[in-house]
Amino acid sequence: MARSALVRGVRRLLKVLDFLRLLLVNVLFVVGLVVLFLVLRRDMPAPMPNGGALVLAPEGVLVEEVQLDPLQRMLDGLSGAPMTETAIRDLVNAIEKAAGDERVAVLVLDLADFTGGGLAKLQAVAGALEAFRESGKPVLVHASRYDQAAYYLASHADEVYLHPMGEVLLEGYAHYPLYFRSLIEKLKLDVHVFRVGRFKSAVEPFLRDDMSPEARQAAAAWLEDLWATYREGVGAARALTPAAIQAYADELPALLRASAGDAASLAVEQGLVDGLMSREQFLQHVGERTGLDERDLPRGMTHREYLRGVGATTPRPLAPAEIGVLVVSGTLIDGEPRAGMVSGEAMAERIRRIRLDDSVRALVLRIDSPGGSAYAAEQIRQELALLREAGKPVVVSMSGLAASGGYWIALAADRILASPATLTGSIGVFGVIPTLQQSLAELGIYSDGVGTTALAGGLQLDRDLSPAVADVLQQRVERIYQDFVGKVAEARGMDPASVDALAQGRVWSGEDALARGLVDQLGNLPEAIAMAAELADLPAGWDYRYLLPEISFAEFLLLRAGGGALAPAALRYLPASVRARLEAEPALQVLLHGGDRGGAYALCACPAGA
Repeated sequence: MARSALVRGVRRLLKVLDFLRLLLVNVLFVVGLVVLFLVLRRDMPAPMPNGGALVLAPEGVLVEEVQLDPLQRMLDGLSGAPMTETAIRDLVNAIEKAAGDERVAVLVLDLADFTGGGLAKLQAVAGALEAFRESGKPVLVHASRYDQAAYYLASHADEVYLHPMGEVLLEGYAHYPLYFRSLIEKLKLDVHVFRVGRFKSAVEPFLRDDMSPEARQAAAAWLEDLWATYREGVGAARALTPAAIQAYADELPALLRASAGDAASLAVEQGLVDGLMSREQFLQHVGERTGLDERDLPRGMTHREYLRGVGATTPRPLAPAEIGVLVVSGTLIDGEPRAGMVSGEAMAERIRRIRLDDSVRALVLRIDSPGGSAYAAEQIRQELALLREAGKPVVVSMSGLAASGGYWIALAADRILASPATLTGSIGVFGVIPTLQQSLAELGIYSDGVGTTALAGGLQLDRDLSPAVADVLQQRVERIYQDFVGKVAEARGMDPASVDALAQGRVWSGEDALARGLVDQLGNLPEAIAMAAELADLPAGWDYRYLLPEISFAEFLLLRAGGGALAPAALRYLPASVRARLEAEPALQVLLHGGDRGGAYALCACPAGA
């Protein structure tokens, strides 16, 4: 009897477990269907403008290539959170397609969720806006306020409007890195630095609490070049002199006092905006321009939504020959790729595949990198050299940053083009080895023992760096620097002594780099693509396409669903504002990510987002 009751109990338990198993499977199946439906729904054609007004709303910061975590992008996208990055190529492509879209009579820019971008990237979008205007269609923009980056885009519109309670804030450019020497001393850390180059300031945060005179001199030069380029661009777009832009920034407190603190009216008076309107008044104005009632105006759509709608109706024709555009965006590292980082090995493999792909006749390398691992940079440069040897021209197009290791990989190109606002050069090498013996001693922990050679145990983090190891590392850094200088001299047709004089880790603006022979001409991506077609002697009707990394089907679904970025584990518990500031420091990238096989870095201490 007891056994029979036990058997019945076990059977009931098994039935319950089986029911729960089936329930879980069905729930997961339904969730999967819902996610798949939402993903596919995001690929459906977006509602298109039906009376002439297209409202584009870029989100986050402008980047050459979105580096966000696919899973978080999906979660953010499904929750409706704005993206934190906008790929320039997608935004420019949307503007270009709108210029030829007969349904679009007016382009409206909604910059509410736009958070900025480097000047070279802003110039690329501004160029697309200028081309749109040349098609005979106006660009209108309205905002509650304009910061410096947003105003650069707004200034290239036909009509710029501001909310009556808004402002235009032009601050100029600044470079204020963080310095950690006192913190390092308090933590009893020993940071051993090996470098070549008087201007190689990437290691200064470990050695000083302030900027060195050499770094200050170099930074002042390229900052003024950036600001001059900004003033000239805005001045030309708004029919203002660069001196007027300078005066507005320098004299803003006095100007505001004269306007009784009314920043919006001051912006009109200074010619920065065309008028003051609330959002409702602006929508009515757009309706008058397009003949639409305000209620019929389309909502703001992202450039991605517009491109999906256009792509569904205008298939891309096959071209007789193609140019590949490959983006190198982020810090160069060894090993596996990581978000925001460029694996030298993985990038070299992608270039090898391009070499073996007969459909790609030429390559444009779009570089937006401060450099990083010297070994990774050389891996990429060597593969580019093989591509050229195979008869495929290589043209480098520099974005905001192509410095140090970023410049190293550019040396394999047939031609190098830079924007006037590009930061490049920084030809120098350094190594950083932190050791913890003093920190451990504070806790009563010590390391002692014996080794078979002068080098044995010399790289243990719990021991002081031995003089023999330090000597080896310094010699290696000096050797890699000489190799770097020699590669520049060979690629640019210069003698090594001349290269050394302009190297030393110094950063140059695009215009200064042109004057010193480090680049071939000024220009942006369209000019680089045209040059690649010319060098490859392509037939009429050639086209170009971006060569994107291969992803799995699961990653494809996640990327289609949208998303955001995950913070590095070492920083995720800090406040968001502090974390973002620390993540932007090139010096900390070395300690947080490391990865160079020989401890030698070609990394520029350039500001993030340049």
